[in-house]
Amino acid sequence: MELQQLWGEVSRLVEQSAQPAEPTRHWMPLVEEEDAGDAYLVRAELPGIPRDSVNIEVDGRELHIHGSLDENTEGKALRRRSGSFSYGVRVPGDVDVDAVQADLSDGVLTVRLPKSQAGTRRSIEIGF
Repeated sequence: MELQQLWGEVSRLVEQSAQPAEPTRHWMPLVEEEDAGDAYLVRAELPGIPRDSVNIEVDGRELHIHGSLDENTEGKALRRRSGSFSYGVRVPGDVDVDAVQADLSDGVLTVRLPKSQAGTRRSIEIGF
């Protein structure tokens, strides 16, 4: 009887591994950071995510990007990530928060953080 139970458990595990995985509910986008001399540039890959689903905040030297993408995946294989995402980075120098710009084009979010002598906090709208 034990051999039959073991075989049943192995069969169940093989069946489960052949089924599509559940979508990840929280993820971090691929990000590239660059010191461009007069500014810090941060580029994040956010394919298929509308600009109104992305929130960007700057607090002193810290940049926070977060949002979500929810897709109806019932009966379909998931081809891209869905759920919430977040990314945070602390840049090496102070940022002029009043001059920070963001653009979302072709699935890539670009945030330009001009360097400054003193930093403060501000929410950033997408579109420059």
